[in-house]
Order: sequence, then structure tokens, then C-alpha cells
Amino acid sequence: MVARQLAERAADSGASLSELQALHERLRLIDAGLAARPPASKPRRIPPALLPALLIAALLSLADTVPIRSVPFSLELRAQSATLRFDNAGELEAQPVDAELRIEGQTLIESPAPALTDSVAAAGPDPLVLRAPQLTLRRLAYPAGATLVIAAGRQVQLGVDAPIGPLVAEIEFAGTATWRLGSGEASPSRDFSHAESLQASAGATAPGQRPPPLDLWLGRGVSRSYQWNGLRPTAVQFVARRISNAATPMLASSLEWAQLVLPATGAQVTLGAGDRLDLAGLTLERFEMTVGDSVGLKLAGTARVLATRTGDFERSLKPSLLEFLARNHAVGLFWSAGLLLWGAIAWIRKQFAAD
Repeated sequence: MVARQLAERAADSGASLSELQALHERLRLIDAGLAARPPASKPRRIPPALLPALLIAALLSLADTVPIRSVPFSLELRAQSATLRFDNAGELEAQPVDAELRIEGQTLIESPAPALTDSVAAAGPDPLVLRAPQLTLRRLAYPAGATLVIAAGRQVQLGVDAPIGPLVAEIEFAGTATWRLGSGEASPSRDFSHAESLQASAGATAPGQRPPPLDLWLGRGVSRSYQWNGLRPTAVQFVARRISNAATPMLASSLEWAQLVLPATGAQVTLGAGDRLDLAGLTLERFEMTVGDSVGLKLAGTARVLATRTGDFERSLKPSLLEFLARNHAVGLFWSAGLLLWGAIAWIRKQFAAD
């Protein structure tokens, strides 16, 4: 502004010399003040040697918050019930049954024994209780997408539910047999010297309709237990429906005890009665199930979901990527070699900078 004012007054023929000298002096003082001001400080740059360290710190922080996608595990537990979900069709292998078997939810029963089929045809879809000294559940077949609920107790319960049918149970019996349909009277005893078969199935009663669940109750002696191995569920839960004081069903944990081992980190997790445990995305190498007073399971494989749950709060038991890397010695060797190489490069750069 002073420079412009000086130029204007210098061009004016009426300007006095003293006025021009005063404007020139003011301009000189301003220039001297600007020259004496310290230069603006440049933003400090991060030394190049620190950039790799900052990058490693950022990667480690990220790895500590990201869980590994699939974790190997081994699990041993006891529960009152277990719910298994299957992505592929399959079946439960044959099991001899102690004296009595009950079927409920069937839409069709077929048997070569005329007396039995006549009774069933007259009674319709009522529950069937069959008693015989020789009684075998030959197979329980389920389609893809089925859910199987196994409950322990004086009678072992098997409940199968699926979006499509059919659900099929095949039974074989021999000896002096009786049966009862619904709440009716038991049939007169009949002697089957040769083994007879019975097939109960549950299918959709209308196109596009979901079939009803098929439930079986297997009689069990005092010291008897049932065993099934080799099943390949993709998800397992331990949830039981119970009646609260308000007479409304509520979900509760059926778990009694569990011991979980994570070989990737060497961690061991022990769960007690009432704790919730969810497993999903399973690829199993071992499945052993024993059902008696409790459901006993031994599992080994990998899981994409491994979590405990309290109400709506879920805590993942899967280790973070950082925990996995810290446990994996081969990866640790890689990181050590990388840090050594970075240190060597920084030293060489420093030597060249000194020259």
C-alpha cells in the first residue's frame, strides 16, 4: 500500500519533496522489517530410516485386530443336547434299540407286516410306539440343509427338520412285538419269527410346503449309550428350550463342560455349565458322538466361527493374525530376516550419506 501511495504522489506535480521523502522512509522501514523476519520454518520430514519401522508398527496393530479366517481346533465336551446342521445329505448309521422306539411326525408308514400297516392306515399320522425284544434303527436319512437335534436322557431323542423332504427312518424288528398308535390301546402281541421292517417318512403334504419334523425316541437301558461317528455337520450349537416361570419357552445353554484346544496358538479354553458355545463353517476330520445320560462329543478340524455368547454379546475365540504369527516360527524367521535386511540397508545409506 505504501509503495502504491509513493508512486501516485511521485506522479503528482503538486507533491512536496518532504512528503515524498516521508513515504520513501516508511517504505524503507517496512522492507527492513520484512528482511529481519526469520524465514518460515519448513515442515519437519520423517527421516526415511523410520518409515519401515512405522509401516511395521501399523501392520502389527492391524494384525492384532484381524482374526484369522479359519482356525484349527480340537474339542471335547458334554451337553444335555446338541443341534447339528448339515449342508449335504446323509444318514445316521444303524443302532440296536433297547426294547422301545417311538416315532412322531411321519406322514407315511410302510411295512410288509399287514397287521401293522392296517393299524397305521386306520389311525392316520398319530405317534407310533413299537416294542420288540429285537429292535434296530437301521438308518435315519436326511436331505441337504437338514438340522438334527440330539437330546440325552432316559430316552434318547432324535429330531430331524429340513426345508425339503423326505425325512426317512427305517426300523427292523423281530420277536414278540406290540405297538400303540396315539393314545389308543396297545395292539395284541404278535410273534415275528423272521425280522420285519418298517419305514416311516415325513414329506410335504402340498407342493412347495415344508415337511413336518420327524422325531424319534429310542429306549435306553440304565448303562446303555448310543454312538454315532463320522458325521460331518457344518455347524454345531448347544441350546435347549426350557419353560420359564412365565410358562413361555426360553433358550438356555445345554452345555455341561467343554475343553477347547487351539493348536495355532497353544491356547486352551475351558467352559462350564451354562456357557454358550457356537461353531460354524466347520470342516471336520474327527466326529465321535456318544449319547446316554449326556451327549458326549469329540471334534477336530477347522472352524470359521468359534465363539461364546452371553445374551446378544458374542466373543470370538479365534486368535488374531498377530497371535498366529507370533506362534508360527517360520513366519517369525521371515520377519527377523526382513528386519535384519532393513537394518543393513539403513546402515549402507548412512555410509553413503557421510561420504
